[in-house]
Amino acid sequence: DNSASSGKTEEDDYVKPNIICIMNESLSDLSVLGNLTTNEDYMPFMRSLTENTIKGNLYVPVIGAGTSNTEFEFLTGHTTAFLPSGSNAYMLYIKNPIASIVSTLEAQGYSSFALHPYYASGWNRTEVYNHLGFNNFVSLEDIMDISFMQEYQSNGSDPNYLQSLIDQYYPGSNMLIRQYISDSYNYRLLIEDYENRDKSVPYFAFNVTMQNHGGYTTSCVNFDESIYATSVSKNYNKANKYLSLVKASDNAFKELIDYFSSVDEPTVICMFGDHQPSVETEFISEVMGVDSLSGLTPEQEQLRHVTPFIIWANYDIQERQIDKLSVNYLYSLVLETAGVKLTEYNKYLLKLSETLPVIDTVGYIDNENNYYKWSDVSPYSHLLDEYEKIQYNNIFDRENIKSDIFYLNGYVPQATVSEESTTSEE
Repeated sequence: DNSASSGKTEEDDYVKPNIICIMNESLSDLSVLGNLTTNEDYMPFMRSLTENTIKGNLYVPVIGAGTSNTEFEFLTGHTTAFLPSGSNAYMLYIKNPIASIVSTLEAQGYSSFALHPYYASGWNRTEVYNHLGFNNFVSLEDIMDISFMQEYQSNGSDPNYLQSLIDQYYPGSNMLIRQYISDSYNYRLLIEDYENRDKSVPYFAFNVTMQNHGGYTTSCVNFDESIYATSVSKNYNKANKYLSLVKASDNAFKELIDYFSSVDEPTVICMFGDHQPSVETEFISEVMGVDSLSGLTPEQEQLRHVTPFIIWANYDIQERQIDKLSVNYLYSLVLETAGVKLTEYNKYLLKLSETLPVIDTVGYIDNENNYYKWSDVSPYSHLLDEYEKIQYNNIFDRENIKSDIFYLNGYVPQATVSEESTTSEE
């Protein structure tokens, strides 16, 4: 019995809940920036979730774009703060199998499914997901006839035209909001995969949504624009569209949680936003109460890097509110919450988060709420140097990688065969 590959060892008797992690495109609560009121709450369900829930403010490395750097930090526990400024981890640094939440869960016998309802090749995901070792990757190409997208683009990229094609070929599917797969439909695909899972092993899924993607300009027949800001001096079109999209995300997340509330198998769901949206800078300035977005203090700059995170279970877990946590720590917290085995690296990160709960591209914040820029002299240099060295060992130092830090019990990661990872089982 090859215990590493089967994931079964003698002491494997702990509960392994299903683990579902969702990185929601541009999901954020812009009221963290300052005074923002709206005609109605745009995330009532997320705010109401308290039972068996850990939630808080997540600090991410990017604003308005660069989704995959947040994704890289979540999946690996590394921080892009140590990588060259402006670089993209997926495009530049994942050229071989790398330790991640995928290897940590696969070492414990979990299956792994990746879902992203847009082009598979975006941010080099086909290759990256291969190196991360996902068993299966479903993308837009598996969800709809991709020629519709080409037709849509050659028809002036009119979302209403795309919707008319979908009505014709997938009637009643409610697949889109604007020109993107809606969160609601996306979660239906996730639930479908869960229902068709291999029931002999615990289930792990990672989902990157698409609904709220930037470009908040066009009005569309398939999108109910119900929310608008009431605390600002004028009508900000993009911001209002964005806030209306967040409300649609909130509704969809409620559908997902309602479904898993009635599932008997223990299940942990983590959902977080990848970055704040790219809306009118004047709107952001007004909400923040500043004249301009240049010359912000580190505290103000950090506010623009905050998104919400939620860890919810369909069984009893200790409820907590976490004021500040950066995304490089989140997967370790998810696995700790789920009660599964942690790597030495996960344990190290959880310990580090007690001293420096936020490390991101702006700087870092300590547990006494002191803010530092990267250029500052601080008492934490040695801690940060150590973290950087450990991270360097995993990303760049393949010859001397300290496997026992990054992997469980001698597990050796394998890249999945390309054919398997890019075609779904449909």
